[in-house]
Amino acid sequence: MKHGVPKDAYLADIFGHLNILNASMQGKEENILPASDKLNGFLRKMQLWKSKVEKGEIEMFPLTVDTDICSSPVLEHLSVLEDKMKQYFPSLNVNECDWVRNPFAVTTEDTRHLPLQEAEELTELQADRNMKLKFKEETLLQFWILVKREFPVLSEHAISVLLPFSTTYLCEQGFSALTNIKNKKRERLLSVDQELQMCLSAIPPRIEQLCRSKQAHVSH
Repeated sequence: MKHGVPKDAYLADIFGHLNILNASMQGKEENILPASDKLNGFLRKMQLWKSKVEKGEIEMFPLTVDTDICSSPVLEHLSVLEDKMKQYFPSLNVNECDWVRNPFAVTTEDTRHLPLQEAEELTELQADRNMKLKFKEETLLQFWILVKREFPVLSEHAISVLLPFSTTYLCEQGFSALTNIKNKKRERLLSVDQELQMCLSAIPPRIEQLCRSKQAHVSH
């Protein structure tokens, strides 16, 4: 890339794609399984982009399409970016976790890697029609918490897969909340830690109940 404009246009395009990927991996119900799928999908899409660039087609980079750009630097950058993403993100065999996504859609062959006790509990779970109905009604994490009493070993394994944070968006959200808290009004706050916890908590405050529990001061 001899000129700054084509290079800047390409970087704007590739960062735009990365921002879309990053935003799609955020959310309260996001976990390592769909995040890995999205990441693998992006890596495959980069393979497609490289094959297109080799043919001189760059329509996937709309800001770059009307500029004079050489394909060699784009191919080099895409290859380096692909290698760095594979190096940065740990590999996870998501195929072995399909039983976590839907325990009623897997076969014995699909779960042959599971220990005996977990495989036995999964077999019993698959035969429970009430649990199958619950699976359709609850979120994935809520379902595995619900079955913990009857299938403790299998549930613990599933929760250990779903519970870890797949991205750092909560940390970014906390930093954003902290910048709003640490301002000239901070002296009115009794505890910054508690205020930050309220900002990041997924549990909505029951304001009406809190108000009813306090005695109102009648003005004289």
